[in-house]
Amino acid sequence: MPTIQELQPLLTEPREDLAAEYKNWLDLTTNEHKAVLAKAAIALANHGGGYIILGFEDQGHQLAPIARPANVPEISQDIVNAAIHRFATPEFHCELYNVPHPATQVAHPVIVVPGNMTEPVMSRRDSPGVISQNRCYVRKPGPRSEEPQTVEEWRALLRRCVLAGREDMLEAIRSIVSGRVETMPLPPNARDELHTFCKAARARWSELAEELPANSPGLFTHGYYEMGFSLVGSQPAPTLVELQRRLEVARRIRLTGWPAFLSMATPEWAPYPHENFVEAWVGRPSARNRNFEDSAHTDFWRASRDGKLYTIRGYTEDSVADRVAPGSAIDVTLPVWRVGEGILFATRFAETFEDVEAIAVECRFTGLNNRYLTSLNHDRAVFDDRVSHTAEITLTGQATLVQLRDNLTEFMHQLMAPLYERFDFLALSVELVDTELGRLRNGRF
Repeated sequence: MPTIQELQPLLTEPREDLAAEYKNWLDLTTNEHKAVLAKAAIALANHGGGYIILGFEDQGHQLAPIARPANVPEISQDIVNAAIHRFATPEFHCELYNVPHPATQVAHPVIVVPGNMTEPVMSRRDSPGVISQNRCYVRKPGPRSEEPQTVEEWRALLRRCVLAGREDMLEAIRSIVSGRVETMPLPPNARDELHTFCKAARARWSELAEELPANSPGLFTHGYYEMGFSLVGSQPAPTLVELQRRLEVARRIRLTGWPAFLSMATPEWAPYPHENFVEAWVGRPSARNRNFEDSAHTDFWRASRDGKLYTIRGYTEDSVADRVAPGSAIDVTLPVWRVGEGILFATRFAETFEDVEAIAVECRFTGLNNRYLTSLNHDRAVFDDRVSHTAEITLTGQATLVQLRDNLTEFMHQLMAPLYERFDFLALSVELVDTELGRLRNGRF
């Protein structure tokens, strides 16, 4: 599940895109407003999932939060789903979070629309001037929600449904047979090149972090994790402009409230060109008031034209002092979520390049010594007695795009098992990896 803190950038950095639609306040006691909500949800479900944020007004060139009118009743998750189910077929379940704006303290409903549909979602009834019966809606640049008109738009919709259906089939096969992914040999020096890229990117972050005060959470004093990816064999992007465009394509699917390689609109934290790279540093000092000020929300990331990616971030576990002391624990599921999200981003990024033979992965976890495994949400049976006596660990692997699409669970299990072994020989289960990846990919967070 996302935290309120992770969802707040949707309010403080409002930017409507293909995966996020902003609406004024809706009165879901009226059929017209139910139809408005349902049309947006149908289009986002067909797009691959996203967010609907209520309580924003388009004021020319910007979206501005406004207070809920007295005549608009509050809504619940059941009311939201009832409105969507009235108009959508097949039915799908959305989650509702009431997120307070840090400046106004107005609680805005944020509706998370899943993206795991195995068939196109259509409208089941009319609402004059809003939605028509037996129509299919998708997200289009603008952004707007309309019927697909071109072969390319239909092909993209059907491809998403086919891939979701294939994933369901593969999960059924995994419940019977558990296999291993046979990794292909990398070209000479490919792994060394990725390691060198990660080392240089880390040095760049260290250079930037020198301007931070000694007590800044952006220094990751309790430890951090970093991820590097290389698209082996890819043809380089011709320009940084094209590289930025490809990164934006990979961002169209957003799996968590604070995704890897995120792009923020605020100038201080937005992506920018540096030498021959695109990079962003959310930990950059600013005079602006921030609604997040912890190590888990001060990322640095970098991308190169030849298809290499790097990101560094502090642990979420060090930012929830009301549950565990900073530097003391690692949640049993979060490493799977974070690395899985990074690999899925790299896979979408690879689809914008030609001649990609494989994706090489290098992940490094630091600050592990004397941390224990726990479950922050208490949804896993962990008894806090498995402790790491290793300070850090580097995980490496590689797989083809086909392997990552069809056997991500097996690849992730092989990649992550050595990390869990450091916690008093814990054997990472395939079930944990499969379940958490399923929740991640299906928008159940």
